[in-house]
Amino acid sequence: MAKESAKKKTKGPEYIRIKYNAHRPYDWSTGKYLGKVYAEAKENKKLVGNRCPQCKDIWLPPTPVCPKCKIDMGWDWVELPQTGTLYQYTYLVYPLWDPHYGEKWANPYPSAVILLDNGVFYRHWLEETDKEKLKTGMRLQAVWKEDYDERGQGVQDILYFRTIEE
Repeated sequence: MAKESAKKKTKGPEYIRIKYNAHRPYDWSTGKYLGKVYAEAKENKKLVGNRCPQCKDIWLPPTPVCPKCKIDMGWDWVELPQTGTLYQYTYLVYPLWDPHYGEKWANPYPSAVILLDNGVFYRHWLEETDKEKLKTGMRLQAVWKEDYDERGQGVQDILYFRTIEE
């Protein structure tokens, strides 16, 4: 009878917990539009966007349907310039949490909105980290990863935008 009363006092099942860090690699299709951006970046160090056949706006990242006209974008690709003007910038004050590895990640480069020379806005990192030297209106140039084997991350193949004098 003592054994039966001991069993009744136990609440729910007993679990054994084992903690371990598991690397979770995964593959996914970029699709035909984003795949074009990835291929051009890796193979040719080029930024490309697609152009709407009706309004002629260029979109980066590319899109299958024009957000303004609501029509099929087709396959009209435009090489975007790798130079532009600093439109807006900001600094990361607090590190971000990386959900893939469970660690904090602090990017040392300021985030910027760059107005490319063809009028397309693009967000990326800046090489210059000195707040005193950064000014809106500065001219910028994309700096790509040199090693072909390190490329393959699409627009992330651009390390940052460097200040240039013109």
